[in-house]
Amino acid sequence: MIRTSRAVTLGALAALVVGVAAFAAGWATARIVGTTPFDTFLARVASRDLRRETPENARADFAVFWQVWDLVHAEFYRQEPLNQREMVYGAIQGMLASLGDEYTTFQEPDLAAQNRESMQGRFEGIGAYLRFEQGTIVIDRPFPGSPAERAGVRSGDVVVAVDGEPLAEAIAGLSDGEATARAAARIRGPKGTVVTLTLRRPPDTRTFDVAITRAEVPIITVNAQMLDNGVAYIQITEFKATTTQLLDEALRQLIPQRPRSVVLDLRNNPGGFLTTAQEVLGRFYDGVALYERENGGVEKELRTIAGPPDTRLYEAPMVVLINNGSASAAEIVAGALRDRRPNTVLLGERSFGKGSVQNIHHLSDGSSARITIAHWLTPNRTAIHRIGITPQYEVAASEDAQYAVPCVANRQPAEGQTQCADAQLAWGLNVLAGLAPPPPPRTGAPVLVALRLRAA
Repeated sequence: MIRTSRAVTLGALAALVVGVAAFAAGWATARIVGTTPFDTFLARVASRDLRRETPENARADFAVFWQVWDLVHAEFYRQEPLNQREMVYGAIQGMLASLGDEYTTFQEPDLAAQNRESMQGRFEGIGAYLRFEQGTIVIDRPFPGSPAERAGVRSGDVVVAVDGEPLAEAIAGLSDGEATARAAARIRGPKGTVVTLTLRRPPDTRTFDVAITRAEVPIITVNAQMLDNGVAYIQITEFKATTTQLLDEALRQLIPQRPRSVVLDLRNNPGGFLTTAQEVLGRFYDGVALYERENGGVEKELRTIAGPPDTRLYEAPMVVLINNGSASAAEIVAGALRDRRPNTVLLGERSFGKGSVQNIHHLSDGSSARITIAHWLTPNRTAIHRIGITPQYEVAASEDAQYAVPCVANRQPAEGQTQCADAQLAWGLNVLAGLAPPPPPRTGAPVLVALRLRAA
């Protein structure tokens, strides 16, 4: 019995040794050719706190997500640690993209901060608009009186590097909007600090450095002046937090001059705050501004927001200029003026066609989520989303010399000329003067696409 028991014990020990050796060999092989189940288990344990945040009614749907998350952590070949933040951002972007709405988007902290600052109507930087052109970042134009202008930066200058760091590598593979945002983030900074731009001024291929002291730069979104024949010209470039104040200041200068008619220029205006659009409309008439159609077909009436009595210009005939770059809040204003303001006509090209409203949610890490909450209709309940507004008078953009007009806003005449050329403004002035309306547009007339600009 003792011998028999001892033999059994020895046999069991031998079997255990063999089993452990086999397991170790299997483990070593798995480590060489792949990953062990234990790695997946460890990854699952590491993410258990995240799993607890998953809503109970979505846990079944999230099971596949967590399975892939665990597999990536356990198996993905890498020489650097995984960037979990980028993985989460990518998942969020994919989730929002699946909704099929290009305006429901996620913005990472840097871009979200830029947009928050810009929408307030001022920022700290050099004071220049950037654009993306053929793989490079180009100065579209410096702001009048800005640090960039004072330092000699010119329209068309190519930004090669910022503080010695080449831009080409930083923007490689990005979309136009992402590239300009990345460049703007590098150029902006606290007022009083210095940024050095390495520029190239075509056609010269040589580069040169410009040191610019950053400052707080107001974004001028309203330009206004009196033209001949009592025409008040008002340009609104965006609907920011400061736009209403700037418009009121302009109207207090224009109204005492008793304008007989108005040109409201909304060309290439990408939109902005809905409330600002209501306030702008309240300077030109009193009534319904738009309808919002929410989930379930519920419609909400939104009215104009009236300004002080000395900022109201309700009676004068008006021409509103729009084009393919007029979008969102600019379309709200154009459509409302057409529908509800007497003696108002639209002229130019069909607008962009963004008829949706987004709530912007600021998230805990500084990022933001823009969620479409409604579509809007004009006061006559005309839908605009992905359709746009077709003006009563369609006129293609042209700078042919036959369309000579006064230079407005920041435009300058061509060399040797005393006036500018602008077919849409010229025909708008003709309509206000009671002259012959513009001819029907030619088939195949060119359509301007607004450049995507970013303030830096």
